[in-house]
Amino acid sequence: MSSMQTPRRIAAIILTYLPDQSILWRAVAALCAQVERIVIVDNGSRWDAQGLLNALPVADRGRIEFIWLDTNIGVGAGHNRGIQRARTGGFSHVLILDHDSIPRPDMVRHLVAALGRLGAEGIPVAAVAARYVDRDTGRIAPFVRLGSWKLTQVTCGSPQIGERAGEPTGELLEIDFVISSGTLIPMRVLDKVGDMNEGLFIDHVDTEWILRCKAQGYRSFGVCDAVMEHSVGNTTFRFWFGRWRNTPLHDPERDYYLFRNSLNLYRMPYAPWRWIASDFVRLLGLAIIFPAFAPDRWRRIQLIARGIWHGLWGVTGPLR
Repeated sequence: MSSMQTPRRIAAIILTYLPDQSILWRAVAALCAQVERIVIVDNGSRWDAQGLLNALPVADRGRIEFIWLDTNIGVGAGHNRGIQRARTGGFSHVLILDHDSIPRPDMVRHLVAALGRLGAEGIPVAAVAARYVDRDTGRIAPFVRLGSWKLTQVTCGSPQIGERAGEPTGELLEIDFVISSGTLIPMRVLDKVGDMNEGLFIDHVDTEWILRCKAQGYRSFGVCDAVMEHSVGNTTFRFWFGRWRNTPLHDPERDYYLFRNSLNLYRMPYAPWRWIASDFVRLLGLAIIFPAFAPDRWRRIQLIARGIWHGLWGVTGPLR
């Protein structure tokens, strides 16, 4: 990895929980040529790290360090452990990745270039984000912007992102929300705004942090040339509601966190009313669709109800 490719000191943080090790190996192998350090934070699942290391070239093994947590402390806390390790190591930027996200060989280079362009224009940037191809459907995911009364999808002008795609376009799109995976964040922003909210545990951790950044004048951008492969949800759930629709389907416990954390965010002073209205409409739809059409219906009804109750009372932390 030459200094020309990554002029900043970047540490990639990969949060794992029972990872598919073949996918994780592909992610790590792709990152070794793009970042200086890879911090793998395992959330209490204790998989075979030696097998992963043995599959990598000897020269790359020294780039990787592990943080083994005794229990699952959640996404926010797990990311914070990696961020703190990068901070004490003197790294200037962190790249957040899920254990099932595989970056293209030039993803980090394009993210860094975008930060450089935006910085030269004097724009305060919270994060720059890669776009992704859904591994299950092959769909190119759009970026998200907050419209006048709902979230809107924004797409890049050059949608072709296959292996034989054309020359980089340099296209940047200002966005309002990012998924945490594939985001490059300057450490100075984390130092000023604060790290991730650990109380939310899993859902809306990225949403809360971005809203906090926006309230302090920071902006976020999607980088069309930066691409990764990613998987959304445990499965894709197809159902009929006026027309055939597809939506990611997580375990029933995620329904609890989604409803509880949304209600917790509604009370935060930096949550804009336009986002609250849009998210509330989405929750109403999920409260109908999941119990009516998804598997484990009774379990989902129980957990959605508990999530609503706990959200109204401001409960945080893991589901007990």
